[in-house]
Amino acid sequence: MDGHRPLPEDVVIDILLRLPVESLLRFKCVRKHWCALIKSPSFIEKYFHHKNNCARLLVCNLKVAREVHPIVKSVAFSLLPKETVPGVTPEQKILLQLPRITHFTCVAGPVDGLFLVQKKFYGDDVCLGLWNLATKEFRTLPPVPFEIEGFFTNHDHQFGLGFDLLTLDYKVVWIRVFWDMPGQGANNRVYACVYSSCNNSWKHLTPEFPPSSTLYAPLDATYLNRVYYWLCRGLDDIYTIRSFDMGSEQFGKIQVPDIPSEHCGTLTLHGGLLAMLTGDPGKPMTSIYNAWVMKQEGNWSKFLTIQPHIDAHWPLNISDNDKMVFEITKTSQLVLYDPTTRRVTDLGFQLDLFIAGCWVFNYKESLVPIKRGNETQGEDNAVEQI
Repeated sequence: MDGHRPLPEDVVIDILLRLPVESLLRFKCVRKHWCALIKSPSFIEKYFHHKNNCARLLVCNLKVAREVHPIVKSVAFSLLPKETVPGVTPEQKILLQLPRITHFTCVAGPVDGLFLVQKKFYGDDVCLGLWNLATKEFRTLPPVPFEIEGFFTNHDHQFGLGFDLLTLDYKVVWIRVFWDMPGQGANNRVYACVYSSCNNSWKHLTPEFPPSSTLYAPLDATYLNRVYYWLCRGLDDIYTIRSFDMGSEQFGKIQVPDIPSEHCGTLTLHGGLLAMLTGDPGKPMTSIYNAWVMKQEGNWSKFLTIQPHIDAHWPLNISDNDKMVFEITKTSQLVLYDPTTRRVTDLGFQLDLFIAGCWVFNYKESLVPIKRGNETQGEDNAVEQI
């Protein structure tokens, strides 16, 4: 302040854009004008894309207390610093820790800082929710109206989360593949529904891909320009990419890079483009990975080849600066591998891989609201409801 003269509006906005979400939520109580500004769609968009709000690695570590019956799980969301020193275990900032939680998993996200989380995996009482980790807002989704014949058995399912730019609507798509066991696979079925956050309701879709194929969850949310992508593998071991347009609510198909059939593949985003990581994971010291980006539909370019000299492992993600995160299967460690220096950094997590799980996300804080106007839910422990 200069005497009693207020700071120019553009200076105030520039200062607010550099603050963490936690501070902005408190500052909403300072002045009505600030509250309106921080809640405005234009500020929310500017904040998410601001240079200070760069992507950082977020680790969701799920553990099991085996000595407790029934089995109890705990989950912690830990944020790593923007920069890591090679060979030095980085300091973790725990954003949320839930000591007792059951059947919890992150199934899609983050998209604009939002996650889709799930309780239970199968059955009629599966519960889904949208969650903003930074603001602690949470919305439970209504039950999904799947109508499935009793003789079908659940084979596979995948989720997608994205934004319809035309209707300004966050949407969730759920795909479920069922096998006809009595008919020995002669009448397999694929079901799909899409949820609209504006309408708070689901509607049925007609998927257009073979029920004998298997969909694979991506390393990170593969939502890009209103389209969500999954890697698909048929019984012939041939990979394709299946897509869903959040605007038209239509499914599509894209070709993958030319890769050997014996290689594994997984999707992610890299540098604002759809990316595919291929290779022969798990081999101590000798696994080779190729990373591809799709610059135009079906047009792939290889931008990186990595041969990490580490013990038996499994890839969990790749960052925009080309560093890769691996889980070391023998020691249950989480490590960061820098292909430029070939240095391995222990990230300081002890994983519980066999019964629980671990997810690594490229995460940016967000102010995106997910509650409707008449909702009051959103306390810090709201995610425990799922």
